[in-house]
Amino acid sequence: MRKDGRITGVECECIQRGGAHSGYGIVTILYAGSMLYAIYDLDNVKYIGKRVLTNTPPCGAFRGHGTVDVRFAFESLLDDMARALRLDPFAVRRANFLRAPTFTPNDLMVNSYGLPECLDWVERESGWKARKGKLPRGKGLGMACSHYISGASKPVNWTGEPHATVKLKLDFDGSIVLLTGAAEIGQGSSTVLVQSVAEVLGLDLSRIRIISGDSEVVPKDNGSYSSRVTFMVGNAAIEAAQNLKAVLIAAAARKLEAKPSEIECLGELYRAGAQDKGLTFNEVVTEALKDTGTITVTGNYSTIPESHGGKKYRGAAIGGTMGYSYSAQVVEVTVDEETGVVTVDKVWVAHDCGKALNRLTVEGQVQGSVWMGMGQAMSEEAAYHDGLMLTANMLDYRVPTIQDSPPIEVGIIESIDPHGPFGAKEAGEGSLAAFLPALTNAIADATGLRFNDLPVTPDRVFAAVEKRVRDGKLNGDGDRSGGIS
Repeated sequence: MRKDGRITGVECECIQRGGAHSGYGIVTILYAGSMLYAIYDLDNVKYIGKRVLTNTPPCGAFRGHGTVDVRFAFESLLDDMARALRLDPFAVRRANFLRAPTFTPNDLMVNSYGLPECLDWVERESGWKARKGKLPRGKGLGMACSHYISGASKPVNWTGEPHATVKLKLDFDGSIVLLTGAAEIGQGSSTVLVQSVAEVLGLDLSRIRIISGDSEVVPKDNGSYSSRVTFMVGNAAIEAAQNLKAVLIAAAARKLEAKPSEIECLGELYRAGAQDKGLTFNEVVTEALKDTGTITVTGNYSTIPESHGGKKYRGAAIGGTMGYSYSAQVVEVTVDEETGVVTVDKVWVAHDCGKALNRLTVEGQVQGSVWMGMGQAMSEEAAYHDGLMLTANMLDYRVPTIQDSPPIEVGIIESIDPHGPFGAKEAGEGSLAAFLPALTNAIADATGLRFNDLPVTPDRVFAAVEKRVRDGKLNGDGDRSGGIS
């Protein structure tokens, strides 16, 4: 890093405990390297990724997989380097911004970039400038950034089939059934898909019913992973709605003896001109189904081909994506050095989701990311001894409860991605990774102790404080600058 905070080179070695059998971890080790890019403007990167055979269960994907541990290391190093160079951590990040649209050196396509606005929001809302370095001993502020993909562009199946397919079925009662294989796993995708169809057709949500996951009746879907559903299936739903709208407009044109280009669709009303009283939606439906019966239309979505605009787009071996979410966080902590207990007082988190299709859902997803990041950072650990798991139940593997959850203030940043559905990008994973380094950066600010191993449990904090005392690194005036654990 130069004195102005500009990063000139990165070397990363990632060793993954792969387990005893083949699993999904090979994708995680790929993501860990490729996703070093697309958040900052990096030119020179060396990555060594190793997935190692171990006498443990095989590992699989988790929220934000491939980015969380690497981002923890990266953002922690940025904080240490900023301190060594006497630079503000926000200034270091700003010195390394990307400029969208762009291709990264490892061929990831970045089309929208809301990280600058995310940083501005958390800096302002947390009172960073006025409070950083001025809190009493035991209290600290830390910040960090993170990002994630909106679905991988490489196809799961190499048969040429679309990445996503949605079908809409219209019947004589004017009801629309949305058929999708995309699994609703609590992320709110079914709501967003219904909203997208309703938005295109200008109809009330009550007219649309969704059937998802019933493989006997729905089209195949590749699965709910890598934050792909809203981005990919959402685009397919929009195309299906546009295709159905074209059928309805053609029917209205026949009935009104007009050209399709002259028809104005006002949701429940179709008319051929301002003076025309028009047709109700039900009348248009009756006309459209008169000769054909129940109508079914299809919408598909595929990412851009590997050869695009004269450029071979490889996407860093995993296909990258066409849209990346961005997040910035500030975490405030209190550290009790007598007991080692770390308390998260408050979290400010800004998330660039492109366009928030459902603001309540986005806010809940971002809070969930922070909460799960807090679990990994403070209490959750898959610990083994001689191949035996020590935390094999929910009593030993401690997940945070609502009692542990701090106030989480969410800022929704809308950068409007040109390829996302209505400009949307992912909202469910990108904010997790930033919490871990923001927490340890805050602990370093509060105590001068840098923790590189997670989770930061009370016994580890207490041991680090005791070690610092034994090593004579705690100055009599209470200086917090010494001591690394």
